[in-house]
Amino acid sequence: MGLCEAGTVERSADFGLGTVLIYRIQSRGVTDPINAVFCNHSITVCVPAESVAIWAAADEVGLYGQQGALNIAVEKDFRCLTRRLDEEELDAYPRPASEPEHGTGGPPCQL
Repeated sequence: MGLCEAGTVERSADFGLGTVLIYRIQSRGVTDPINAVFCNHSITVCVPAESVAIWAAADEVGLYGQQGALNIAVEKDFRCLTRRLDEEELDAYPRPASEPEHGTGGPPCQL
């Protein structure tokens, strides 16, 4: 389920030895600018719901903001040009029309 539907997308990176970084993006019904919070091995980026809805339906690649010295970029994950057998792309966006998909101009790979 995507950000528009669920309101939150969360993933994690396991660095081993019990160290895990959690990163999430949250869509909120506010007009505050994009902001980020880091607390207890977790990064949360909050984005206005209206901006998320427009971005998801448009050709725009990302949402960008600044919080003090921190530059924040939330960008769409596009399907890979080269198929990787060990990686699913179920949530990936189709590549922009200006670029051939998977380097062949054919349909995206089905995993």
